[in-house]
Amino acid sequence: MGKKKKRANSTKVWCYYCDREFEDEKILVQHQKAKHFKCHVCHKKLSTAGGMQIHVLQVHKETVNKVPNAKPGRESTDMEIYGMQGIPPDVLAAHYGEEGTLNIPCSQMLHVVAS
Repeated sequence: MGKKKKRANSTKVWCYYCDREFEDEKILVQHQKAKHFKCHVCHKKLSTAGGMQIHVLQVHKETVNKVPNAKPGRESTDMEIYGMQGIPPDVLAAHYGEEGTLNIPCSQMLHVVAS
């Protein structure tokens, strides 16, 4: 008898920087390294935006102010995002709220729970 296949997680992982969805976090990390954390000078793939920023500064003596190929408002290199880790909770809630889950601001959540 063969092994049973695990069911796919109902919530797909997605890229904070461009909203593209992926089947698993390993592929998401590969995408982030290739599209968002790649040095524009030597094409080295880094793990985070901060790592890319430090690499470019130390090796190439240049400054990087924005994450490449990111949506407007999400270009900041200040956040340490690796895969799905580090995504702000409000962005996570907004993203999954669009897919049919309960999308209620925290300030109203206590009112709903108390009712």
